[in-house]
Amino acid sequence: MSILNERIKERRLALDMTLLQVAEALGVKEATVQRYESGEIKNIKHETIAQLAEIFHCPPGYLMGWEDIPLIHYDDLSNGDVLKEDTAPYISTVAAHKDDSENWTPEELKKIEEYKQLLLAARKNKK
Repeated sequence: MSILNERIKERRLALDMTLLQVAEALGVKEATVQRYESGEIKNIKHETIAQLAEIFHCPPGYLMGWEDIPLIHYDDLSNGDVLKEDTAPYISTVAAHKDDSENWTPEELKKIEEYKQLLLAARKNKK
């Protein structure tokens, strides 16, 4: 099995995702994702790798084995731009502040939930 196949499975499990959840996010069958993980499908399109990286909240280079740090973080949750990779092996704390008089937008809530999942995965991997 190649590093790509191993890292697809590693990130899926770290985020507590099922094969079906990944398949639905990609728009493919569950068996296809299983074949990505097992190495049965050897030539995964770069568009698919980019989609997987987005689903797994990691840089595509990490999935490919070109980078060693799987986590990326948002420096500014209000606009959701991914600015840089996390250089620590895990994320220790996060604070997101917003004036109470303002409502969270759906986009902000989505980014907060994604960041929460990264933190939970990091905590799980730290133990």
